[in-house]
Amino acid sequence: MTVLEIVRSVCGIIGLPRPNSLIGTTDIQVIQLRELLNNEGSELSKRSSEGWEVLQAEATFTTVAMEDQGAITSIIGASNAYRHIVNDTIWNRTTKTPVYGPRAARIWQGFKAINFAGPYPEYRIRGGHLLMLPAPPAGQTCAFEYITRNWLVSAGVGVSEIQTDDDEPLLDVELMQNGLEWRWRKAKGLDYGQDFQDYEAAVTDALSRDGTKARKDLAGDRLDREVPTAIPRLIGS
Repeated sequence: MTVLEIVRSVCGIIGLPRPNSLIGTTDIQVIQLRELLNNEGSELSKRSSEGWEVLQAEATFTTVAMEDQGAITSIIGASNAYRHIVNDTIWNRTTKTPVYGPRAARIWQGFKAINFAGPYPEYRIRGGHLLMLPAPPAGQTCAFEYITRNWLVSAGVGVSEIQTDDDEPLLDVELMQNGLEWRWRKAKGLDYGQDFQDYEAAVTDALSRDGTKARKDLAGDRLDREVPTAIPRLIGS
């Protein structure tokens, strides 16, 4: 379903004429609905610390022999609209070891004061750059998963705001319809309490099933128990 179809569907519910286009219109009602849908997509895309599975992506980079590995936007590509790196996913594929972190500012400065030398690399994100200590050798391959801000596909390219009438959301269309409806009622000063409650319940339910969920194991992480000699134990900060 396209963004135009979403708006047309909601208009049928709230009693407004169905627009023929969202782009280039001078109709104040349609402009408001378009911007409310942009707001809904942006806000819904932020839900969950690990992000919706459809917004999760992987990036790889080749290390340089420096503390500063470069801007994260450069590592993943600026058009991919990086939101944040998923915790505990940075690994050095060359050495087959995790890159631990993120480390707090005080710990990082302590590492630099004592010329920290390992045995495993640590990382910190500062000023939008990915830092690693000890500085790795050049030419190693590292990878991580991240969450993108791009909740739409426009002409085959991910975008974070509506560009054309044919843009297609990556997020659940029913959630977006419900979200647009309560946001419109709120913007108009109408009662939106029940619509909001129903929407929040639907979002919670969708998040609970998104991407499938691992069973909780009281014996610990299966990775730790089954292959302790192959992969170093994943430790906390």
